[in-house]
Amino acid sequence: MEYGLFRIPIPEFSESAFREGLVNAFCHRDYSILQMMRLAIEDEGLSISSPGGFIDGVNFSNLLTVEPHGRNQTLADALKRIGLAERTGRGIDRIFEGSIIYGRPLPDYSESTETYVKLFIQRAKPDLPFARMISKEENRIGRRLPINSLLILSVLQTQRRATIHELAETIHISEARTKANVEKLVETGLVEASGNGKSRSYILSKKYTESKMIPSLMSGRSESISSDTKN
Repeated sequence: MEYGLFRIPIPEFSESAFREGLVNAFCHRDYSILQMMRLAIEDEGLSISSPGGFIDGVNFSNLLTVEPHGRNQTLADALKRIGLAERTGRGIDRIFEGSIIYGRPLPDYSESTETYVKLFIQRAKPDLPFARMISKEENRIGRRLPINSLLILSVLQTQRRATIHELAETIHISEARTKANVEKLVETGLVEASGNGKSRSYILSKKYTESKMIPSLMSGRSESISSDTKN
């Protein structure tokens, strides 16, 4: 991806997401079940399966919001001390972030059962304008965007337009928190609002469409340079 004078490499799968997915599988698996973990990288994508279902209190809907707690607390502490696991206990955020920042489909845990947890990360082409917009904003503020902000931007990227109610249902946080996050994104210029009241909806701002124009502008500039060189 071209970003100003730099070219930024985009990985097939996010390294940090892969690491966190693997660490989580080792850390939170049920060691009383004598089965192996399974890691597979195939044409469709990357999957990591580990024995044992979700820990009590954790499900598909609250993965990103539930208070961090583990099945093997001593092992979790050891992994944090040697720097393999997130000290905040929010490694799951890095897994989702690894897909969102490149405009790819969200990680999928829907094939998990009571006997195993399965993480699937789809192999997909990145949305370069979206990735460029995210990168530019994070460089501007000097830090990562919060995971809820990234989730909202991801939903608007795929659905094009959504209300607060629709966003809250999709990212599984309250409408009040969703609205607060959306308003911050509107203030930064990443999201635009239209309509009033309950019909008020939101879309990605012109910064996204402007990012789509950069490759064509760069291409035109290259052709011009080439033509000047020949002359």
